[in-house]
Amino acid sequence: MKKFTRILCLALVAVMLCATLASCGGPASNPDDAVAALKENGYTAAKDTVIVPAALKLAGVKDIDTVISGTKIEEDVFETITVIYFTDSDAAEAAFEKVESYASEKKDDKAEESDWVVEQSGAMIYFGTKQAVKDAK
Repeated sequence: MKKFTRILCLALVAVMLCATLASCGGPASNPDDAVAALKENGYTAAKDTVIVPAALKLAGVKDIDTVISGTKIEEDVFETITVIYFTDSDAAEAAFEKVESYASEKKDDKAEESDWVVEQSGAMIYFGTKQAVKDAK
């Protein structure tokens, strides 16, 4: 019985570790933290609660709280990210298809197809280059 308990505990620890590592995929869940992280990594970053959210609302995307964006060009490498924070995860889920379409229009020719991501994580949807997503943590 002791051996079974030890194996069960080890298995639970392994599952918890995998869940923790899998949750580290996107930008910071707080817009101010994401902007600060981008600026620390050399990006020109801004937080917008009026202009871009209003434009997205006209396109049919509702319940937007904040939008942040950041860009960096260094040695002919172009990195960009846009994060749309919604009031809740249901609003983000409902808007994902429209935002995905919007993101494909905004994709720059300098960003390679394999390097471009569009994902939802909780109450936010983000799109941009993979390195910019990492830098926004």
